[in-house]
Amino acid sequence: MARIDPEFRRLLENYNLDDLEAHSGPIYGVWKNFILAYLNPGWYRFSQENGGEPMISAEWDLGRSILDCMPGEMKLFYKSKLNDCLNSHRAWDYEFECSSDIFYRRYHQIVHPLGNREGLLIINSLVIERYHTLEDRPVRAADRSLYTDKNGMINQCAYCRRVKSIQEVECWDWVPEWVKQCPKNTTHTFCSTCFGFYFPKSMTISSSNGQAQGNRPG
Repeated sequence: MARIDPEFRRLLENYNLDDLEAHSGPIYGVWKNFILAYLNPGWYRFSQENGGEPMISAEWDLGRSILDCMPGEMKLFYKSKLNDCLNSHRAWDYEFECSSDIFYRRYHQIVHPLGNREGLLIINSLVIERYHTLEDRPVRAADRSLYTDKNGMINQCAYCRRVKSIQEVECWDWVPEWVKQCPKNTTHTFCSTCFGFYFPKSMTISSSNGQAQGNRPG
């Protein structure tokens, strides 16, 4: 499986490709239209460690738009920021959570503009990794009757990975079994805490997710 578009390689002439290949975190490059053009080995390692294989390797290859995987609010946010990065020729950095069923993980992402508004290089680095605690995230059982909504879907936050309870308004629970392996009827959105913390307050969140709040997720 090809991991770099030959035409994209010239945009990386100011970077040491060996260093990008050896980086422990996922690195990927996209054309200006956000189509994947480079994937480092860390991309696949990250996927394997977070339960994404074999689906990621099968469905996310060169030529796929990174925007395809994003919920609506996230897509608007990223598209705006990535376009700003391209047009300003200034790097943009950002932090996000991507936890496993065992570890709380926070990543730092930095996006570098490439060429003459031709593409972007996105580098992700792990900055925090610690075990979840029962105090921070009380464990709930994987009981579908408590989390399957009227449309037959289980709503999981794309960042903190909690799932939305159907019994209480704006209640999101930690169900590690579904972090390790999502049910097939899972849809990804944002809990109000993550949306309020990671996204600008000027943006609105859909009514099904509640009002944004600004507390740091943990």
